[in-house]
Amino acid sequence: MDLLQITGSSPTLLHELLSALPQAVVLTDLEGRILFANRMAATLTGYDADGLKDRELSIFFTREDLGYLYPNLFYLARRHLPFEGEVMLKRKNETRFFAFLYFTPCSDSADGRTVVSVSFQDIDRQKNLEKVLRETHFEDLVQVANGIAHELRNPLVGIGGFVNRIYKVCPAGEEIERYYSYIINNIKRIDNLVKKVDLLVSLPKPDLTQEKISGLIEEAVDTYRERIASKQIEFINKVREEIFLVDKNLFIKAFSILIENALDALSPGGKIVIDSETRENQCRIEVTDTGTGISAENLPHIFNPFFSTKPDGSGIDLAVVKRIMEGHGGRLGVQSEVGQGTKFCLFFPLERRRLIRISLFGE
Repeated sequence: MDLLQITGSSPTLLHELLSALPQAVVLTDLEGRILFANRMAATLTGYDADGLKDRELSIFFTREDLGYLYPNLFYLARRHLPFEGEVMLKRKNETRFFAFLYFTPCSDSADGRTVVSVSFQDIDRQKNLEKVLRETHFEDLVQVANGIAHELRNPLVGIGGFVNRIYKVCPAGEEIERYYSYIINNIKRIDNLVKKVDLLVSLPKPDLTQEKISGLIEEAVDTYRERIASKQIEFINKVREEIFLVDKNLFIKAFSILIENALDALSPGGKIVIDSETRENQCRIEVTDTGTGISAENLPHIFNPFFSTKPDGSGIDLAVVKRIMEGHGGRLGVQSEVGQGTKFCLFFPLERRRLIRISLFGE
């Protein structure tokens, strides 16, 4: 016996089944008029379940979403397209909560009538728990890293000082010079690693301002002009005159790292090209070099801290770029082939809300 037969023989059974669900369930017509709301829907929103019948579904939506999101949901429903995703809803007392919304059109093949099933769950508590766990874990990492950095810095300063004093009183000789250079270079290497770890764990949250992107890239390149010229590298900035929200300092830091990586991989006479393309709600910026490339075996690991293909590399820099992109709500990708070069793709959101919330479908 199927569900239709069961509920058909008992008109109240479907009502009881829907009311017993732990998720909020509301049924509406294509105009948004509420036909049914279960007990959980009433509990989450502060309304009386029976009192919701014949009211507009729009009472659950915030003022900001009534202009685009709400009509777009029904635009999709009329075309038999479902929607699911996180939205902000509001209760009867005007307090707001994050909800995961399922918006599903259901058609009766017999009479062609469409009913919209609107199901939602309060995820405020879940999101807060995730935030606490994430921040707690990261704070622990920061404290450990800061502690290690502090414990390393002081001995390094002392070692460097004593090495210099010993060097000054030792008789000159080729062997002494070699030992001294080896020690000093490795002290500098450890100190540089400490600074990079400190940068990775202490990156600030982006302070977003409207910036002209091509100009910021030129600022990032300025530090490397002399090196670019000395290696006879051809540098081409083809980035369009885009203006969007970024943290200026973090943006320059990310591109400085990518340019330095490209220079390390390039032989004299190589090329670096930075280009951009805007599509819908996203700007993609590509940093391409004609360097040595990265093997398919190593490619999946290059954003992991402490993974490096360079003998003297720390593997921190690309992890920093990845964190900067995540902080901007963007993402970082890479394509590479050994002997052909590498392309890093940085995807920046131009509008930080989903398209369904910022423009009317069908226009």
